[in-house]
Amino acid sequence: MTTTQRAIVPRPLNPRNTNLLTHQLSAGDRVRITTTKQPRTMLTVSETHPSTSHTPQLVLTTPPTAAQHATYQCTALQSDAPMTVIEYTHTSSDTTALCIGSLTTIAYFPRLSAPADDTAARTEVRANE
Repeated sequence: MTTTQRAIVPRPLNPRNTNLLTHQLSAGDRVRITTTKQPRTMLTVSETHPSTSHTPQLVLTTPPTAAQHATYQCTALQSDAPMTVIEYTHTSSDTTALCIGSLTTIAYFPRLSAPADDTAARTEVRANE
């Protein structure tokens, strides 16, 4: 790996702490999830809601393709209970819903900095210089 390349290291989050999870994530964040019935899937956070809300605590989406688009709704009945994940697949003619199990792992992928951020001059000067 050259010095200009950076490794993207995901940060694991606790899938069983719904309150903390909804505060750690926000719209636009990239995450990787695993459920009891589906292997790793890369998704984007679309919405977050507190556990006291009557809506899903997490709404995740896949990038749309020409044929279909998927939305994942994650809901827990209690703040320390496993989140159930429902996959909604949207096509031009219909929408299908499928329970893909409980959320077993979730990892946050940090945003990559823009190239301009990497080349910006540092203006901080140490007091002893």
